[in-house]
Amino acid sequence: MDHNVSLQTADYVVTTLMLVVPLAIGIFYAVKDYNKATRDQYLLGGRQMSMLPVAISIFVTFASAISLVGVPTDVYFNGPMISIFQLGFAIGYLLGVVTMVPLIYPLHLTSIYEYLEMRFDSSFVRRFTVIIGMLQTMLYMAVALLTPALALQTAAGIPLEVSVLIVGVTGTVYTTLGGIKSVVWTDVFQCVVMYAGIFIMLIKGVMLVGGVDVTLQIAKDGGRTSFMAFSPDPRTRHTWWGTTIGGAFMWLGNVFNQATAQRVCSVKTMTAAKISLTINAITHVVYGALLLLVGIVIFSYFSHIQCDPYQAGFITNKNQIPAYFVLHSLQDLPGMAGIYMSTLFSGSLSTLSSGINALAANTVEDILKKPLERFSESKATMITKFIACVYGVIIIGLAYLADQVKGSIAQTAMTVFGACSSPIVGIFLLGATVPWANKYGALSGGLIGITVNIWISLANLLYGSKAAALPSASTEMCFQNITSLHNVTTNIMNSTSLTNIYPYFNNMFTLSNSTQNITDFGINDNKNFTKNVTDFDISETNIFLHFIYNISYEWYGVIGTIITYFSGLVISYCTRHYVQSQVNPKLMFPFVRKFWNLPKISKKETDEANFKVVENIKLAKKLLEDYKETNLSMNLKTS
Repeated sequence: MDHNVSLQTADYVVTTLMLVVPLAIGIFYAVKDYNKATRDQYLLGGRQMSMLPVAISIFVTFASAISLVGVPTDVYFNGPMISIFQLGFAIGYLLGVVTMVPLIYPLHLTSIYEYLEMRFDSSFVRRFTVIIGMLQTMLYMAVALLTPALALQTAAGIPLEVSVLIVGVTGTVYTTLGGIKSVVWTDVFQCVVMYAGIFIMLIKGVMLVGGVDVTLQIAKDGGRTSFMAFSPDPRTRHTWWGTTIGGAFMWLGNVFNQATAQRVCSVKTMTAAKISLTINAITHVVYGALLLLVGIVIFSYFSHIQCDPYQAGFITNKNQIPAYFVLHSLQDLPGMAGIYMSTLFSGSLSTLSSGINALAANTVEDILKKPLERFSESKATMITKFIACVYGVIIIGLAYLADQVKGSIAQTAMTVFGACSSPIVGIFLLGATVPWANKYGALSGGLIGITVNIWISLANLLYGSKAAALPSASTEMCFQNITSLHNVTTNIMNSTSLTNIYPYFNNMFTLSNSTQNITDFGINDNKNFTKNVTDFDISETNIFLHFIYNISYEWYGVIGTIITYFSGLVISYCTRHYVQSQVNPKLMFPFVRKFWNLPKISKKETDEANFKVVENIKLAKKLLEDYKETNLSMNLKTS
């Protein structure tokens, strides 16, 4: 197998066009809305966005390059169970339809964290959740930005630093110029490109393997179609319980997220907002099935040609395997590999742009709202654009640090989601379900939840046992000619770390050394091994910690949410005498208002265009004053 393949001229042309189109859309909306330069227009599209584009934008925001690369890669190495997460994500969206949308949409907020200050009468609770939410967003954006850079490094030999810079600058520029409108309509274009790339990979891969039946049979023989994972043990990496229940809680972190809330609040009616999330629930199930098929096709292809590029040492990062597959399977179709690269760029750019826009909204609404009141609306909007640009630069810097991630890129992203977002979800649920929950409970519960989650996730990373991968494809035909063998041998001799760079040889050395060590210690069978282990003095504390450190990342969302909610509940009850306030029924979930016998909300109060009318009037007056000042200064210059 010749592993020395790269992108062709047509591929570079297609990829370049992919980068140019978003820039053109950003410039178009920057010019089109130049005379409507308000923060509401820039961040929420004037709250007049259409339902379908917004639904697509929500989907593409979180269906990033991370899933496009991470899910097929995980299927290739570990089996199909990771794809069931999409079912859990769909459940999360459906829960959002009956919780987040009817709670947040009628309030007409710019930042979702405004709700927490209104509910708990505490700017400190609001800023606490803002910091956690923004940190999670930046970390996720960094991983999303890194993903296409890894693929481009594999496909074209372009240094990772350059790839990150190209994608990062493109996303930052068009987001800064056009605001939410350019983000949404670019997402629509990128969604089309993403699906085109997926179907091209599937069709061509199946043809090369020999048809659908052959592809599925090879995958079945390799254990890539087995979904029989029903273990109740939370230490099992992927199970039906963890991917559905854990996935739903994990995705609630994205539902109660600034990027989602911004889009929900940008459509014209609450019904449109609910439909947007419902569409996403359906779309994610289909998307998960397609990514599963991509992983199966990639495994069947490399098994068919009997050459696993990772085990052979042709690639150094597991997450590069989809790009390596594309280069080989599509090399006879000029431009097709470029479409795949464009697919990754689409996923990355959509996530990056949405994140930057959300971070800018959080900054101007949650942190700098009072200082910005001194400026005219046009100047405040320009400051918002500058802030968006700054966040783009920060995320590019974080992406360079994220290069140290060598494991599953999908697992890394979902660990960040579960660990950081679940305490925020717990605080929202606490405030919207229990009338007597107060700021002390919310803040204390959030601190406890995030502390426990960070402790477990870091301990798992440092001390947790690694799940065993499924048997890999054969490497028998990887070195069928002297040239390939000579090239790999030369690379090995020039390598400073043989075991880190070439897993194929690393596995042979590890197996040899392990066998020798087992013999040296007299561990020749399971009974002897068990005896040697029990000879050690293992305390109950160590056993408990070992259990905790090996809990699967799929449960982090459940753990963080439950700990935050119930610890906040207890602390709120204990401090209920220190906070005397009657909660506004509009700040509770509609389905719990009757349970707590809260006062009914009149029709006038539930009108979707209400609640922030006073602020909108002030904004209109401010714009009128700015317009008069501009005309006055122009008249003075003319005279």
